[in-house]
Amino acid sequence: MSNHAEKSLALFAAGCNCCQAVVAARAGEFGVSDETALAMGAAFGGGMRRGEVCGAAVGGLMLLGLKYGAKSPDDQARKAVANAKTIEFMDAFKAKYGSYLCRELIKNNGGKKICPVVIAGRRNCLTTW
Repeated sequence: MSNHAEKSLALFAAGCNCCQAVVAARAGEFGVSDETALAMGAAFGGGMRRGEVCGAAVGGLMLLGLKYGAKSPDDQARKAVANAKTIEFMDAFKAKYGSYLCRELIKNNGGKKICPVVIAGRRNCLTTW
């Protein structure tokens, strides 16, 4: 298991939601403080409290944005790269876990939360990270 996965799992065990755990584990690499990362991810746990897109997936997307995203409105080249990375990540996430919707992930796991598995394994969904 990678250090990032271990840090993500430790943050989750300490009370962070999935998104916070994923983002805060790597945000420092992009100059984002732990406090800012935790605040950014605060509203995305439990599929935004509606069982929608998994918080770990959202956290992965936030990190993709930090790594590949456009830094200005007219940066079309970086925008195109970020869009392609988003599609790659979401397709790989769905292929690995059967869905990227929190409620479906839980349903597919016999009604039990699957958060630690997804938090620790989401990096494997992005082959070019």
